[in-house]
Amino acid sequence: MILSHSLTSLVLAGSLSLSSYAQDKYSVPEDTKPTLADIAVMSGGEFDNNPRDFDILLNAVLVADPSILEALSDPNQDLTLFAPNDRAFIRLARDFGYKGSDEGEAFDAIVGVLTDIGNGDPIPTLNAVLLYHVVGESLKPLQVIFSRKLTTLQGGVIRPFFFVLRDNDPDFRNPWLTWPLNVKASNGVLHGISRVLIPVDL
Repeated sequence: MILSHSLTSLVLAGSLSLSSYAQDKYSVPEDTKPTLADIAVMSGGEFDNNPRDFDILLNAVLVADPSILEALSDPNQDLTLFAPNDRAFIRLARDFGYKGSDEGEAFDAIVGVLTDIGNGDPIPTLNAVLLYHVVGESLKPLQVIFSRKLTTLQGGVIRPFFFVLRDNDPDFRNPWLTWPLNVKASNGVLHGISRVLIPVDL
């Protein structure tokens, strides 16, 4: 599939540039916190059998609009990133009809659905989904839990209900906050979530 090959090329190119970027970032003093992008890079980006890291999220960010990576890399930002782990993305792929548990295949299945939604171009929908996971202020877990609504960088709203984050798709199950929680970065905080947030009714 041509689109799959082009996305693979983008991911490989992005991984190389992000790898060198990460090495530069970690040449700073040890007491300097990593950015949200650095934390995602710690997963490595290679599809593996660890459902708790963020390989699929990292690959999605690499093929999305560069401004998303720039925001997550900017030390002057103050953000909350709700980060779906690899298991969360596999659950989304299964919601779309995928039957397996392979991270690479799940990523391809999701890209295929986003391509159909985007009339041949998955990137605009991917951008919207990723930006829906970022809130423009740093929030501790209790602040998230007791918020009535959170407005995301995508412009949509998440409505927390205790540990559950209610999104805008009424058919798929909502994610909940999960490990790791309250991972502090130089430009905000990361909270793991169990499913992918959906900004629209698919």
